[in-house]
Amino acid sequence: MQSKRYIICGNPSFQIPAGFEDDALRFHLHGVDDEFKITLSIADIHRSMYKDVPVRYHDLLEIATYVYCADQAWQRGQRDADDFGGNWRRQFHFVIPVDDVAFWNSPEVRSCLAEVLGFLSDDHYEFDFVDAPNRPVLQQFLSLNEKGELLGFPEQVMMFSGGLDSLGGAVEEIVNSKRRVVLVNHRSSTKLDKIYRRLAAKLDAKAPQCPKPYHVRVTVHKKKWMNKDYTQRGRSFLYVCIGATIAKMLGLGSVRFYENGVISMNLPIAAQVVGGKATRTTHPRVIHGFRKLLSLVAHEPVTVETPFIWKTKAEVVELIARAGCQDMIGDSISCTHTWEISSAYPHCGTCSQCVDRRFAVLAADVGEHDPIDMYLADVFTDVRTNKAGEAHDEDRLLYAGYVERANQVANVKSVVDFLVRFPEAARVIKYLEGQPDAVAQRIFDMYKRHSNEVARVIDAMIAHHATALRQRTLPANALLRIVYESHLPVSTSAIAGGAQEVPENAFRRAGDHWEYRFGDHRSFRLVTANVGARYINHMLAHPHESTPVVELVVGATLDPFDPMLGDSGDVADDQAVREYRREAQELFDELERAREMGSGERVEGLHEELAKIEAAISEARGLGGRSRKAQSGRERIRKAFQAAVRRAREKIAEGDPEFAEHLKKCIRCGTDPIYRPDSNTKWETRPAIAD
Repeated sequence: MQSKRYIICGNPSFQIPAGFEDDALRFHLHGVDDEFKITLSIADIHRSMYKDVPVRYHDLLEIATYVYCADQAWQRGQRDADDFGGNWRRQFHFVIPVDDVAFWNSPEVRSCLAEVLGFLSDDHYEFDFVDAPNRPVLQQFLSLNEKGELLGFPEQVMMFSGGLDSLGGAVEEIVNSKRRVVLVNHRSSTKLDKIYRRLAAKLDAKAPQCPKPYHVRVTVHKKKWMNKDYTQRGRSFLYVCIGATIAKMLGLGSVRFYENGVISMNLPIAAQVVGGKATRTTHPRVIHGFRKLLSLVAHEPVTVETPFIWKTKAEVVELIARAGCQDMIGDSISCTHTWEISSAYPHCGTCSQCVDRRFAVLAADVGEHDPIDMYLADVFTDVRTNKAGEAHDEDRLLYAGYVERANQVANVKSVVDFLVRFPEAARVIKYLEGQPDAVAQRIFDMYKRHSNEVARVIDAMIAHHATALRQRTLPANALLRIVYESHLPVSTSAIAGGAQEVPENAFRRAGDHWEYRFGDHRSFRLVTANVGARYINHMLAHPHESTPVVELVVGATLDPFDPMLGDSGDVADDQAVREYRREAQELFDELERAREMGSGERVEGLHEELAKIEAAISEARGLGGRSRKAQSGRERIRKAFQAAVRRAREKIAEGDPEFAEHLKKCIRCGTDPIYRPDSNTKWETRPAIAD
């Protein structure tokens, strides 16, 4: 299969480049071929809303529908970390018929589309827009609600997923603020219809004390062969485009997503959920991109708001309870594994959303309104298994990572340390309103509150299940067992219940990061990928074996015994310079984060480190950019290697001083680097992926 696929929409006469014909995907909204037919339905539109809208919004709806369907029709790589970064990311090239061809083909619009969708789904997007002759009008997507007209004019359009956060948003708008709102609900599965209807009925029951909301139901019908991928990263793009179109029909200039800030910013909790594997539905950068694109379409400012950006999910649940709506909590649906659940068990209990939900309702002290018998598995005491009865390894890592992140945040003492530990947080600052230092403080405070919520729930659950933990009658991969035994000197072979063998020490590549565990640490920690981590990985995999530094750094591109590496080696100098420049790029990235968070002292220190690297490059290159012959090429490579290992060790020390000290003590960075552990320390490593 090609790494790039053409997505041909609406049967245009487009010549697919040679070599891409067989893998092309085809969809249409207006044709007659049922195999490739997609049906978009926007139901329960009132007659007074049923009006013409600009053709660009018609174009926008069709573009979003095609993107949503293509996202699911082309399967990514598998969930395990080894596939991340290769098969995970896809390259889409869409060919879509539109009415306003000049607008959509403008560089600004195409660039905006590609950027926001690329970040949202972690894929690469290209677009060609062509003429759409004789296209039906927009009303073909709209289904009238014949039960009555709009009673009063709606004040706000909000996205309503039926989850806890969107329920909290509906309660805030309808009950607390008594505003008349339109709830736009995308139903990705018919099995959830009863749940949504039950929740809608309870919201309607708040009338006449509160303004009755208007429900707009959106569905996309397509053939089963189009449902290959589980991530659905393009869903929120379709969602916001429909919401913006309805807002335009009502003469409103904004739409709202209600999602808590911890999920929106979504700092990584485990190596296998970094990048696009962590949902970016309402990430500040995505919301910024939505605003820009919709404003271009409308030719006037359009606002996409996230009012809960500074709340944790537990705080959202508390808002629901204070409004007297806690009886609706059990009717909300949070689970991402919609293909596994049923009306009897609307929650799987093992996905990240289910984990977050259970922690939130317990932290808000409303657990009785979220019955555990509606979960296929208890988040704390059960595990999900495959057909062979084996526990899912990604669940174990998810559980451990979720709690470990909370522990790490709890131990961070300052905003600066928090942003250094979690650079993803620093990168969202510029997309949020306010002074950078004040925004950074609010992010830090929110994650601190979330960390305290997680700690309180864990402590309470450990106390509640103390006997089962002591007797080890809970499954070995259950969240409480993982947490309870994370710092106990218990070997994995002693764990009952069919536990999977977990290495005591591990250092391995996991997508854009490296994950490691050392000694008694029972959960994995992350360190940002860099060249130094790759060197460490190699040495840990070959203890007590020295490797010439040139072979480690240059690899197969050089013969380590070539005489040119003696006292004058242009090739060695070139490689040393490349290593210095890679090191410099890491420093530049860190410098940008330090500037964003206003850390003058750190900025000054990074400038000093950059000056040293620049001097080293100048020394290696000499005057006029020519390679020096006077000094040993081997020596310059050794210095570059040593600097890279030192930088990786310093990053590790931020979260695990004990492991960093072990590396400092046991790794010798001479001309023949070697790792000499004090004892027979065994490591699980995977072959490093070339940077």
